[in-house]
Amino acid sequence: MIVSTTLTASNADIIGDALASVLDHVDRCIVIDTGAADDTLEGARRVAGDRLIVREFPWRNDFAAARNFSMAAATDAGAEWAVTVDTDERLAFDAGFDLREALASTAAKVLRVGTSDGSYAKERIVRLPTSMRWVGPTHEALDGQQQGDAELLLGVHFRELPKDEAVLKRKFERDVAALRRHLKTHSREPRWHYYLGASHQDLGQWAAAIEAYKACAALGGWAEEGAWACYRAAECFCRQQRWKEAIEFCARGLTIRPATAELAWLAGYAANQAGRHVDAIAWSNMAIVNGLYQGAGGTFERVSFRHPPALYEGPYDVLRSVFKALGNAEAAQEAEQEYENARQARLSPGARAATE
Repeated sequence: MIVSTTLTASNADIIGDALASVLDHVDRCIVIDTGAADDTLEGARRVAGDRLIVREFPWRNDFAAARNFSMAAATDAGAEWAVTVDTDERLAFDAGFDLREALASTAAKVLRVGTSDGSYAKERIVRLPTSMRWVGPTHEALDGQQQGDAELLLGVHFRELPKDEAVLKRKFERDVAALRRHLKTHSREPRWHYYLGASHQDLGQWAAAIEAYKACAALGGWAEEGAWACYRAAECFCRQQRWKEAIEFCARGLTIRPATAELAWLAGYAANQAGRHVDAIAWSNMAIVNGLYQGAGGTFERVSFRHPPALYEGPYDVLRSVFKALGNAEAAQEAEQEYENARQARLSPGARAATE
């Protein structure tokens, strides 16, 4: 049996569409009520009907605890698989895709589902029963995975609903507070420094974000995460037009994971902004070599953290600007053409699987 699990508070306006996006592919829909004060549950019942199971879990500012409760509820219901769909998420299945068939044919214990734009993937489907547990009060991680347990599920994607600025600001402030509390007892775990940095960055707090990203990279954990922490720190420096520091952090990230083409692309962008045109050309060529358009990017294993435009047209965007600045009209025109070709390649149907 396949069930969906959804955490909800007062989300009457959006829970129906969340459940509807997965309903045709599951046997039951488990909704974890963390304190709904409106007609959220009635809305869920209108969509799921007699397939709805409601369980109550008083909210305690801990997403991991709520997700673990939802997995236990799914196990108690006799489920073999639990599919997470949050109220602000929508799952999209490719035409003809059969989730039951896909789950029956995999040996994986965890399946990651990518975003519609290919920028990252989340653990969204878990085989039950499981000894794995979610950890962390926010930006929670599924702990206990062994090598080979997880794989990316192609044919399914998700998107998050847009949020207005006020809602986002409250979310980011909530995450900063939760992560700072968590880091008091988990300071050696890079993940929480990374997401603390991301929350500060989303609030426009560049200095605090950079310090958190530096801490993440320095702890020597998962290479993708450490390299991406350097990328995000470089973004913060770019926002302040501190081009030299941005380039230095890109270079630092490349020492952690040299295959991260986005770091070379961003270094090229920063070098161009700083008027270091020759350097910008060199960095951009490095990005092309390890990108997905004309490079070897597809040969490197990659789980998450990516900026798809940088893997395709981004370096050519830098090159066309650089060559224009240098007065080389012919090279600029060639870069312009490659930019358009690479962009079209990224937007083609087959490109999404490559970025994933």
